[in-house]
Amino acid sequence: MYGGDLDQANAALRAYVQEHGDRPWTAEELTELARLRAQWTAAARGVRIEIRPVSGSVRGSSVVTTAA
Repeated sequence: MYGGDLDQANAALRAYVQEHGDRPWTAEELTELARLRAQWTAAARGVRIEIRPVSGSVRGSSVVTTAA
């Protein structure tokens, strides 16, 4: 829908957060999360993003996603 780079960055970010679960983040995990977010931000620049509600339960911190 948005292009390969953004879709790939979004999938990687979603998978990392989902795999992490509800446990506290370590410094190393937060560093990786920041890297994935930066990758997503770089891919999203100049791309119009549709904001939509997330279906199902959301655990942990707020989650920002793009339409899949």
